[in-house]
Amino acid sequence: MDSLNNVIEPLTDDPDDPWDEPDGPRYAGSDYAESAAGSMFGSVTSSIHEHVWEYGRRYHSFRHGRYPIPNDDAEFKRESLRHIMFKELLDGKHYLAPIGNHPQKIIDLGTGFGDWAIEVGESLPSAKVIGVDLSPIQPVWIPPNVEFIVDDIEDNWVHADDFDFMHLRFVGVTLKDNCKLFRTIFENLKPGGWVESQEIFPAIGCDDESVKPNYPLKRFYRVCSEALNKKYGFETDFVEHLPQDLEKVGFVNVERRIFHIPIGEWPRDTRLRRIGGYFREIVWDLVLAMAAKPFIEAGIEQAEIDDIVQGVANTLGNKRFHAYVPVHFVWAQKPGPIPSH
Repeated sequence: MDSLNNVIEPLTDDPDDPWDEPDGPRYAGSDYAESAAGSMFGSVTSSIHEHVWEYGRRYHSFRHGRYPIPNDDAEFKRESLRHIMFKELLDGKHYLAPIGNHPQKIIDLGTGFGDWAIEVGESLPSAKVIGVDLSPIQPVWIPPNVEFIVDDIEDNWVHADDFDFMHLRFVGVTLKDNCKLFRTIFENLKPGGWVESQEIFPAIGCDDESVKPNYPLKRFYRVCSEALNKKYGFETDFVEHLPQDLEKVGFVNVERRIFHIPIGEWPRDTRLRRIGGYFREIVWDLVLAMAAKPFIEAGIEQAEIDDIVQGVANTLGNKRFHAYVPVHFVWAQKPGPIPSH
């Protein structure tokens, strides 16, 4: 079953807001053009704790090139802000799946800097929470029931068939075969266990006529999807048909809820305006991350990259553009009773 949040009502125009002018100030940071151990998944080596510097940014060295987004301080800021935004969106919750109050084993696939795993571990102290990522970028001081593993979630899993809940956030858009991963998830969940995927659908939406076809972020997301598909083979639009894919795998009780995340502080609603402010920063940092490596490696000319970035910079904070991006929350259950613990 699908559910969708309501249309977002915009603010009225403010004559004193410089962003309301057609040629208002550019987005801060628009100077881009001027500055140009053993694992349950398998075995790993000490090289996973190293990093690689390319295009002025830091990247993971384990399975180097597998994931083209940086893992440096700028990316830490983006992921941290995204985590805060999602908690605001869900009224402080970390997931929507009805997993109950006593799950015993939880895994966060593509955990990044580990915020979600750590906070879920703190809120469920009787559960074992495991975070898996390609990068060893998680904090050292963590709750005793939380563990981080460096590995590739698309590898074969070993001795891992007893999870109550598996969580993914913004992971599927950087995978080559989501159906294969969800088959593996299905095999490694306990009967009655749950999976939840929280994913962006990379396309600009608008409920009025304020966003035109030449809106720079429309161009960015189009080029972004093309680059990730062409160079890396990623399935950037997989979430659109994820509920059907989960049912084909064998999941039941499949649910989807779609949120429209505003880009910028244009909504009338205070909470949505705050979320939009977060997302504006997140989008800007994503633009810079894509321009640093994926666009270049996809063969896009530097002049076009500069033009894309500058176009976004010139319009990102303008409240006259009532743009949003759909974010899909999809959760499903493996058939069978939940075992007693």
